[in-house]
Amino acid sequence: MKEFAPYYFSIYMYVVMLLTLMKFSEMQSMRGYGVLYHRDDYKPMIFFSLFFILLFGFRPISDIFGDTVMYNASYKVFQTYGVTEGDLPAEMNSDWLFYWGMFYCAQVIDINYFLAIVMYFYIVMMFTGCRKLDSWHGATLMLFSIGAFSFYTYSVNGIRNGVACSFVILALGSMCSGKRVWPIVFSFIAISCHKSTALPLVCMFFTYFIRNPKLMYLAWFGAIALSLAFGETLGNLFSLLNYDDRLAANMQRGEDVAAEWGEVLENRFRWDFLLYSSMPIILGAYTLFVRKVYNNTYLILLGTYIYANSFWVLVIRGLFSNRFAYLSWFIYPIVLAYPLFNLPVFKKDHSKKAAYILLAHLGFTISMWMLGRI
Repeated sequence: MKEFAPYYFSIYMYVVMLLTLMKFSEMQSMRGYGVLYHRDDYKPMIFFSLFFILLFGFRPISDIFGDTVMYNASYKVFQTYGVTEGDLPAEMNSDWLFYWGMFYCAQVIDINYFLAIVMYFYIVMMFTGCRKLDSWHGATLMLFSIGAFSFYTYSVNGIRNGVACSFVILALGSMCSGKRVWPIVFSFIAISCHKSTALPLVCMFFTYFIRNPKLMYLAWFGAIALSLAFGETLGNLFSLLNYDDRLAANMQRGEDVAAEWGEVLENRFRWDFLLYSSMPIILGAYTLFVRKVYNNTYLILLGTYIYANSFWVLVIRGLFSNRFAYLSWFIYPIVLAYPLFNLPVFKKDHSKKAAYILLAHLGFTISMWMLGRI
């Protein structure tokens, strides 16, 4: 089966392109604010979810799928030797829920069944969260999510982080739908799968209690100013704070790579990444300050994204800062899509403009694919 591994991403992309074009055509036929009052048909996204779980759950064990090979090696150790204190992965104490789940699965099922379970939680928790955030347009929020360039990567490479962030989306959906206990439960599960999700969760709870749009934008622009002025110093400071052991490790990793290959790797402010990150923020500024339309769900979503993204901006010069960018980027498509389907953002041709944003969103992912960045 390994010979088919190079085709998996293409299959996924063509299916997403088909679903996006179908939705684009549907939205183009609507007038004015038609998309706001049109209830989604959930069946296509349900079929896609089942298709993705089976296709990528039972994928070949190949280095084309990034960390899949590493997880397979750990799985074999669990199957053959069990687990002892000296053989625990470094992350097992902090990310205990994922690894203990992995250990118990290794005693009874093959690696691909375990990966299928992981895909189930990655997809279904994300989908359920989208539906809780917007019961009418949850399938469209999910369509934006599967069309994001980071979606595929965290389904086959950083799978532990991907699953944890899907639980954060579910926590967000539960919080915005008025639940009190479930957001805490889902937050606990997320942190127990990947400790780094503490960052977006802190941002989520902070925004829930302090929904101040001006403070959000002040934090983001302030982070840019601080990063431009003191970027390298801030990176070193955050690594010392030990927020997550992987933060210091990833920052050091770039220096180790350079030393090993005798190269000087450029440490610079990533304006290209910042431009990509700014799209939901620009749309949010127009929606909040120009059109003056919003609801509590949108404020919580936008605030969670902006505050988490602000942290990444502070460490943006790090060679592996993309790992921290994902702690805001995982809700990027939802923050981008939500106002388009719930608020009268544009005065004229709202439905058609929303359709073109959907198309441009997928177009960016396709361009990254063509450039070999995915």
